Amino acid sequence: MTRSGPLSVCRATGRRLALGPNRGVAPLLQAVVSRFKVSESGRVGVPACSRGLVWPNSHAGGSGQCGFTLIELVVVIVISGVIAVAASQLIQRPVEMYQSQASRARLVDRADTALVRMTRELRDALPNSVRIGCSGACLEFLHVVTGGLYRAAPEADSLRLSFNPADADMQFEVMGLLADSALVQAGSNVNDCASMNASCLVIYNTGLSGSNAYNRDNAATISAVNAGPPITLNFFNNGFSSLQTAFPASSPDQRFYIVDTPITYLCDPGGGTIRRYQGYNLQAAQNAVDSHAELLAQSNPAEHALLVDQVSACNFTYTPGTPSRNGLVTLELTVQEQSESITLLQQAHLVNMP
Repeated sequence: MTRSGPLSVCRATGRRLALGPNRGVAPLLQAVVSRFKVSESGRVGVPACSRGLVWPNSHAGGSGQCGFTLIELVVVIVISGVIAVAASQLIQRPVEMYQSQASRARLVDRADTALVRMTRELRDALPNSVRIGCSGACLEFLHVVTGGLYRAAPEADSLRLSFNPADADMQFEVMGLLADSALVQAGSNVNDCASMNASCLVIYNTGLSGSNAYNRDNAATISAVNAGPPITLNFFNNGFSSLQTAFPASSPDQRFYIVDTPITYLCDPGGGTIRRYQGYNLQAAQNAVDSHAELLAQSNPAEHALLVDQVSACNFTYTPGTPSRNGLVTLELTVQEQSESITLLQQAHLVNMP
């Protein structure tokens, strides 16, 4: 097509437009508008060849082809670009919100699982055995596997538990049933309790001097469990720190507890982890087992496992109980994933009546 050649619109309209050097764009716009017909009802109708202008063949009088003008194409591209930008803005924010919500949900699930595990084990802690160290980053307690009531009377009964060192008692009868007795591990040496090679029998643990299981003031190695009837427990009576052959104090409610292991939770925000340790030696001072290296350096090394990762901060606190209320452990844990972080706090009430 040449500038002087004819330009025909759709043959259905019968209109033709010639572009010459002195014609301008007004005739072209008129031709584009004239492509549409207005019916008697006022509605716009589009002729059969309504998709663009008809460009003739190179041969004069040849048949034309339908197409878009350059102006129409530019307008469509501009409008499509505007719509695409607006749509992307509308979609981007919901997608970001979804990703952020999914990240927070993962973090909440991770932190909650760890706190629930810790809380459940704390409820099995020996009364008054919880210790906090490392400026709130270390938590230790003695785990109770089972317990019950011991026979305290009558005095003439050979199966009652005597607290008189002169009696050198080494056996007593369990009143009622002994739950989970299969989990009690008997030892062959008086020191097996301290090294955690056997279960420990503990009576009246107050956590104070003279009645502290960590010091072995009131903890003895179990030597045998007799299924009975009657059910009886045997223990070594020569391993107390007082060098006496009897427990230092009786329980007002005749309670006894059987401990199978100490448990420590170590929080390491620098490494982003909380790890759980068990099965290591009893230590009178917590600062002797308040690091990963110390726990693995015990004569009976600790077994350990990762509890949770992505930890950015944590804090453990313990409020000892009183005669009128239980002890309270507060666990605060912050986990982080990229720019998202959440902090969960959970509390556990602990029985403190020995």
